[in-house]
Amino acid sequence: MHASILKYFAEVARSGSIRKASDELHVATSAVSRQIKKLEDELGTPLFERFSDGLRLTSAGEIVLRHAKETLHEYEIMKSNLGDLHGKNTGRVHIAALDSLAIQFLPEFVSGFHKKHPAVDFRIRTDNYNNIFRFLAEGDVDIGVTFDLARPHDMKLIHGVRMPLMAIVAKTHPLARQKSVTLQECAQFNMLLQLDNEVMSSMIAVELGALNRVGRTLVATNNQMMLKPMILAGEGVAFFTPLGLLRELEAGDAVALSIAGSKLQDLEVGIVVSRRRQLTHATEVVAQSMGEELSKFAGKINTLVSR
Repeated sequence: MHASILKYFAEVARSGSIRKASDELHVATSAVSRQIKKLEDELGTPLFERFSDGLRLTSAGEIVLRHAKETLHEYEIMKSNLGDLHGKNTGRVHIAALDSLAIQFLPEFVSGFHKKHPAVDFRIRTDNYNNIFRFLAEGDVDIGVTFDLARPHDMKLIHGVRMPLMAIVAKTHPLARQKSVTLQECAQFNMLLQLDNEVMSSMIAVELGALNRVGRTLVATNNQMMLKPMILAGEGVAFFTPLGLLRELEAGDAVALSIAGSKLQDLEVGIVVSRRRQLTHATEVVAQSMGEELSKFAGKINTLVSR
């Protein structure tokens, strides 16, 4: 079908590589290459510039990509509508979420949802706050799960939960006995910081600047999974929402402390969609179910951190 060649093209455009696209599509590299060449021949113009480090869209390619995204989305809507005729939810749902949600919440949600709706499958990527909104705006994903902070006007919040950013320490850490801490108190210990965290850096930029002057950053990384074992080993203080640490909080291995005087106590995490994009029925069901499960998950966290 026409959708197949556009699917190949869109994946090459996204990954910037025929080899990476073939891995994602689970087809031979030669097959992807032939389809791209066939599309360029049919349209009579190059769609990609070839470089040693990969492929980049030409101006014509940008036009075709917009068409491809719209067509593939309409195809998903059609498949979803056909599923409705048979009384079942069907289709593929693309989600972009904060990486902390991929540790426990999303695996549990997808597993539970799949048992009820086996004809729905997922494509999930994790990224930072700004990129999630960009993916939504460009039509690369159907649902975003991220901080509800300075939300663009063309984005709609479907469901939100309070999820403050807190100081996270091991149960053996000297700060663990306190109910709350100041950033100045945290700076007396090694800090385990996140790179590329626009939300944290934009809301407490002055405070962070002071911490960097008086405290010692033991490690900074964009991978929460790297920081978690260091937190549990008592190596320092990290600043996270408790989203990716529910098991450790339940087991008592980690402690989440409110940050006194911080604006980050009022943060919310929400399920967001584009106002300009028609959702498939499957996507609507996923968004509604995810909102319900996110509330339950947040409830467990709030119970633990308020004890």
